[in-house]
Amino acid sequence: PELQDLDCRLNETAVGDKTGVALGRALGGCDKLTKVFVSLEGTKLTDKGGQALAAGLNRPELQDLDCRLNETAVGDKTGVALGRALGGCDKLTKVFVSLEGTKLTDKGGQALAAGLNRPELQDLD
Repeated sequence: PELQDLDCRLNETAVGDKTGVALGRALGGCDKLTKVFVSLEGTKLTDKGGQALAAGLNRPELQDLDCRLNETAVGDKTGVALGRALGGCDKLTKVFVSLEGTKLTDKGGQALAAGLNRPELQDLD
């Protein structure tokens, strides 16, 4: 699809892993995405859906990412997947990732940080 800008807010809903997997799959088919805002705060999302969503964020043209998964059951597997995905976004210049109130530990946090450790990132929140 020709989609370049996505704004998806499903906060405080009963969605969970099936939605995370579906979003990840849908994002995977959007090669021209340059800007993504996805917020699933306060949902039933776990690592299964978080990993699939993260994989879909590995877009070659992505420049601006805002991903909010606060108050969900995601953890280290999602952190590792996000780090891996962000490491593959060659044109990424702006990132905001929020995982407050999740099951993330140092393992997932370090993997996420490793994916963000790139000189081309200019605006890192």
